[in-house]
Amino acid sequence: MNYNYDHSRIVVILVEPIYGGNVGAIARIMNNFCFSQLRIIGKTPEKNDFYLAMHSEHILENVCIYSSLAEAVKDLDRVIAFSRRIGKNKPVDLSPRQMARYVHSVPNAKIGLVFGRETYGLTDSEAELCPLRCHFMANPDFPSINLAQAVALALWEIYSLPLEEKQGENKYYNAASKEELDEIHHYIIQVMHSTGFFQKQETVNWDAFIAKMLNELNPDKTMLYRLRQIFNRFNVLVTGKGLGYSISNDKE
Repeated sequence: MNYNYDHSRIVVILVEPIYGGNVGAIARIMNNFCFSQLRIIGKTPEKNDFYLAMHSEHILENVCIYSSLAEAVKDLDRVIAFSRRIGKNKPVDLSPRQMARYVHSVPNAKIGLVFGRETYGLTDSEAELCPLRCHFMANPDFPSINLAQAVALALWEIYSLPLEEKQGENKYYNAASKEELDEIHHYIIQVMHSTGFFQKQETVNWDAFIAKMLNELNPDKTMLYRLRQIFNRFNVLVTGKGLGYSISNDKE
């Protein structure tokens, strides 16, 4: 089954994988489903990885190595973390199928799929770099999925999404870029500061919440403009004046 879909904009990111062979198995899985962009935080693949990457050695030969997750996601428009841990401070944003639909809804965005360490996943600071979280449902008494198998499940969802469903979900051809999301994020925080929204002791990380909200909303350029209008009017109502905005091609 070939949907002639360009997967080169989708990047698989492995954070410090430690078990020999997992990286090679992942390279083979990526080749199975037409993915080729692999980034690793930590060390380069080992001999056993190349052995298990049967007919997919080119992916390991072209792997990009980074010293930190922050560096690895710097050029990406959207970042989705995969985790077995859920809870009050680790909410689930997307099911695997919702994740696939989300990926296909932004066909021009460069997207990172982040998989944590086999032992303890992602640190809190690393998780904060990933506005969206995807969770695989599994046996609650044994929820931990092997790293290579987790990557396989995620990539299969993206690859296998029916063609007609892809087309039906691709409604954000004018989706905002990472830079535009960052600008509206900064603007909203500015307005919140300007209007006295923040309390002396906040119990909510509003910066992280706004980032997550914008990524889930996945706004197009028209929606960005309307968001700017809404928050600018709030600023005018409270302070008596508007607040400058720097997104290009602004109409106001």
